[in-house]
Amino acid sequence: MNLLLLLLLVLPFACLAVLSLVALLGVVAIGGTLRVIGMVTSGRKVDDPWRDAVGDAHPLDCVEVAR
Repeated sequence: MNLLLLLLLVLPFACLAVLSLVALLGVVAIGGTLRVIGMVTSGRKVDDPWRDAVGDAHPLDCVEVAR
């Protein structure tokens, strides 16, 4: 087989491999970004067990304190 013909086949496949690698790295970067955003937003949640249980009313809002 002529080496020039082999070179004509190697060049497109090498470009395809590089583009595939760039696409894979892009997907990994997007996945990492979404994971970090998820971790940041999950840290902001309030640990109130009554939150959203009864609409906007909190059970302690109805407690009257003797003065």
